[in-house]
Amino acid sequence: MALRWFSLFLGLIALQGYLAFSPLPEENWDEEWATFAQTMSDPAYRLPNSTTPSRYEVTLSPYLTTVPASVQNASPFTFDGTVAITIRATQQNVNEIVLHCNDLTISSLTVSLASTPATNIAVNQAYQCQMPWSFLRIPLTTTLQINQDYIISSTFKGILQTNMRGFYRSWYIDQSGQRRWMATTQFQPGHARQAFPCYDEPGFKAFFDITIVRESDFSPTLGNMPIRSNATLSDGRISETFYTTTLTSTYLLAFIVSHYTVVASGTDPLRPFYIYARNNVVDEGDWSLEIGEKLLVAMENYTGYPYYTMANNIIMQQAAIPDFSAGAMENWGLLTYREALILYDPLKSNHFYKQRVANIVSHEVAHMWFGNLVTCAWWDNLWLNEGFARYYQYYLTARVAPDLGYETRFIVEQLHVSLLSDSVDSAHALTNPAVNDPTSVSAHFSQITYGKGACVLRMTQHLLSDSTYEKALRNYIRQNAFDVAEPDDLFTALDGAAAEDNALTDYGSITVRDYIRTWSEQGGHPLLTVAVDHDTGRMTVTQRRFNVNTGVSEIPSVWLIPLTWTRAGAVDFDNLKPSQIMSAEPIIIERVTRGREWVIFNKQQSGFYRVNYDTVTWSLITQALRDNSRRNQIHEYNRAQIVDDVFIMARAGLLSYTRAFNILSFLEFEDQYAPWIAAIAGFNFSRRRLAHNATLLAELESNIHTLSRAVTARLGFSERPNESYMDGLLRMYVNTFLCNIGHAECVEAGRTNFANWRQNNAYIPPNMRPWVYCTGLRYGTAEDFTFFWTQYLQEDLASEQVVMLTAAGCTRDQNSLGIFLNAITAGSNDYTIRDQDYSTALNSALTSNEENTLVAFEWLQQNFQRTAAALGSINSPLSTITSRLLNEQQITEVSNWLQVNQALIGQSAYNSGMNGINSARNNIQWYNRRVSEYQSYFETGYVDDLLEDSTTSSTSTTTQAPTTVPTTPPDGNGASRIQPILLFLVPLGCLCKYIML
Repeated sequence: MALRWFSLFLGLIALQGYLAFSPLPEENWDEEWATFAQTMSDPAYRLPNSTTPSRYEVTLSPYLTTVPASVQNASPFTFDGTVAITIRATQQNVNEIVLHCNDLTISSLTVSLASTPATNIAVNQAYQCQMPWSFLRIPLTTTLQINQDYIISSTFKGILQTNMRGFYRSWYIDQSGQRRWMATTQFQPGHARQAFPCYDEPGFKAFFDITIVRESDFSPTLGNMPIRSNATLSDGRISETFYTTTLTSTYLLAFIVSHYTVVASGTDPLRPFYIYARNNVVDEGDWSLEIGEKLLVAMENYTGYPYYTMANNIIMQQAAIPDFSAGAMENWGLLTYREALILYDPLKSNHFYKQRVANIVSHEVAHMWFGNLVTCAWWDNLWLNEGFARYYQYYLTARVAPDLGYETRFIVEQLHVSLLSDSVDSAHALTNPAVNDPTSVSAHFSQITYGKGACVLRMTQHLLSDSTYEKALRNYIRQNAFDVAEPDDLFTALDGAAAEDNALTDYGSITVRDYIRTWSEQGGHPLLTVAVDHDTGRMTVTQRRFNVNTGVSEIPSVWLIPLTWTRAGAVDFDNLKPSQIMSAEPIIIERVTRGREWVIFNKQQSGFYRVNYDTVTWSLITQALRDNSRRNQIHEYNRAQIVDDVFIMARAGLLSYTRAFNILSFLEFEDQYAPWIAAIAGFNFSRRRLAHNATLLAELESNIHTLSRAVTARLGFSERPNESYMDGLLRMYVNTFLCNIGHAECVEAGRTNFANWRQNNAYIPPNMRPWVYCTGLRYGTAEDFTFFWTQYLQEDLASEQVVMLTAAGCTRDQNSLGIFLNAITAGSNDYTIRDQDYSTALNSALTSNEENTLVAFEWLQQNFQRTAAALGSINSPLSTITSRLLNEQQITEVSNWLQVNQALIGQSAYNSGMNGINSARNNIQWYNRRVSEYQSYFETGYVDDLLEDSTTSSTSTTTQAPTTVPTTPPDGNGASRIQPILLFLVPLGCLCKYIML
């Protein structure tokens, strides 16, 4: 139960962060990791390397609906098992074997030489899983001999878990309306030990021979490999033995006992590819099959390592799991997914889910090479698995489905989100050998590991060139296949290819290892400050570590930064090969031209850093962005970069909001995807901060209505025939945002479409449903909610269920919101909302309307015991509610209740509530400090700074001239080579509290 509330808490945080840039909730990929942290504590939790396995023989007999009369001490939702592990000692005088087990009852255990199996050298005693370490310690009567095979043999019993971890049970309704139980697995990173005793760390690779004994009326069991043989046992159960796996880690094993059927299959018998799901799935697996086969070929071509040669009899299977804590899992040969992320119905699933299915299938397919074939040795280097998979889920999918806009969406979905995650002093490094304690393990399964890892790899690819980078990765895979890897193995491959292709000759003696370690071994990222002397054309560039609280960090940090830039007189956003690598600050770059001319650094935002400019240069950029004939000369990704950088630098105090909104005024003329998704994120932060002042919030929202004129004029409020995929996706996001802030045309369209749906059963196109559902409920009645909720209860497509749960909290009817909250807290015996969707539903209920905060608090006061029983704790809803309080009157009311009920709700919940109140007060303080900047802009509107400034040169206060002036290289841009310059400080700006809601 504790896992449920902790998972819920983390899910709410992730959803709130994601909702800053997308109206639809992101399934929380990182949540799965944080809940595992408590099993992976300090170094005492690591297995010794004194023995190592080479082969397992595992037999498991799960009992789902019936237990044979011949089986004693078993009940439904348990399993019996046996395991025989072949091991060797790796050092002398080993007198104890240590491996993992958790929540298993060991019935018997022996250790013997393989050559003399009848002689047991394990101490004769009762064996138990030692908690909290999850160790199975086996003392020996004699020491192990080097270069000899030993067999650990054990029989045991286990429980089919209910928390979507280890070997666990799930359920679904089949085509006959019958509830079906199933058993499935989720072992990453340390839950194979709940299925059988094992060496449950990624570095202990072995071969596995797995047998599953199932009930006779179930479908054939699914596993990593195809079934090699089967037999009917005397009790009528079916024993199915799979082909031997490839050399693999325990976390990549999987098996599914169910009534599943094949819902889509490939056509090439030499390349077996199947999609499995419940039998009432019709053609919802077709898209994942189509895109999956293309992605598999793309990865084979890219890596030069064919998938179907990785093991004899290897297969590609993908299964849709109804209850799944992770978004998806890369089990070798049996990839598992939440239903919403593999089943797609073009008549009911919106564009988000079309690209998301392809996106996640690509991520898991990429893992077959980056993670499975070559595995990180320990979780401190998880980015070697996840950074690659996150990048290629965009980069390679863009190759096979270019119309889905993956390269564009990478900018706003990964780069911008990762920069924000990485913008506090506590941000962890990609590589950290100290990842053993729960906090650091949890942190490494984060947006930084996944997203920043992907961004650094993308930056490196642009530095080296596509061909050199691809060559390096092929070498890396070939040299480390079926083994574990450290970052140095990757660096060696990258430097080898770079040397062979002379890819770094323009950058002096810098190596890839030198460069990439500055990005992988320290947290955070740089802020570049560019001050242009427009009289001389000299550009002074400095770097400091960015901090969203204070503007710049006090932590001394220097990166090797690949620089790209372009200027108005010679616009070139396409050449992404860096002109130089910045290694010290400040440096001077010769623009070559004189006079006022905009410059923009970080072309197509290919580098992982932010950029600030002097006042005149910002004004020149603003003028260009506001000019219809010049705006599109600036690449869409750089327009999105400017939006994101300006919003975040204003939040941090490096720019005033008066200045920021002056720059962002160009959005009135902007109608493209990336800038507007970046704008939604920034506006949502400002809306939340101005919620303390209804009048000022209304002014902000009125300003946004004005700024959205171009994008709404182009897209409108209904689907258009033959429009591009990206336009349909953008309309869905923009209209969800605009309806949320009361845009009159959007609200009218939403209410009309909802009414037609309810009254006339009119079809609502999937891309319109998120904002139509929400708007219809927000401006509707209790009867509207009743109709809507009835439709939800009848829906069986998981992606549509999530869309509806996201919209349900939009109701302003108090009784309807109570019905929704009751459903969320109904407990495990109610199947209205699955556990995996609690965070989505609760976030919707608590945050969809400002008034929901106090309504939900009133409900929680009457139902805190029910909530604690269902969710394990009231910490998450209480923390969210209290952090959203808007004034001292609300804070006093809630604080008094917390004080009076402290003993009843418990100290942990009380602390969560008080911490939320501290966040609310910090929000109020932030508002009080910054509100005048908003007021100033709303009073004046856009002001052309250059008309007021008669000077020619810049007026920067952030830099001073360095003592050394670089020479100009023949690089076509007039960019100078790097020179070592003395460090100097950039002013901090105002101190602003980092609060991410």
